[in-house]
Amino acid sequence: MMTDDDLDSLFAAARAAPALPSAALSSRVLADAAAECPRPALAMPRPSRPGVLARLGAVFGGGGALAGMVTATLAGFWIGFAQPVDFSLTAALLIPETEQIDLMPGIDALLDEAP
Repeated sequence: MMTDDDLDSLFAAARAAPALPSAALSSRVLADAAAECPRPALAMPRPSRPGVLARLGAVFGGGGALAGMVTATLAGFWIGFAQPVDFSLTAALLIPETEQIDLMPGIDALLDEAP
């Protein structure tokens, strides 16, 4: 069984002779590192600025949101400019006329009936 003194002597021996990498390994690591280094560009391209519509779209939350805002604005201008006189004609075309049936008549209907 090993004691603490035995472990201390093993650690001291390991510190006395540190393991160094071979010269071939060091040269290969340095060659790989040099290959991965970026090369300087001759002329740096100027970053392009986004256009007015792209910046406006980013303000409103993207192209879809901007399209919705434009559609709502155009619809509002059209309704305001056209000044529709009566929406009942449009509603009559879109919603068919229905009959109203009283399924549970009130007490007045029951009292008005003659026995």
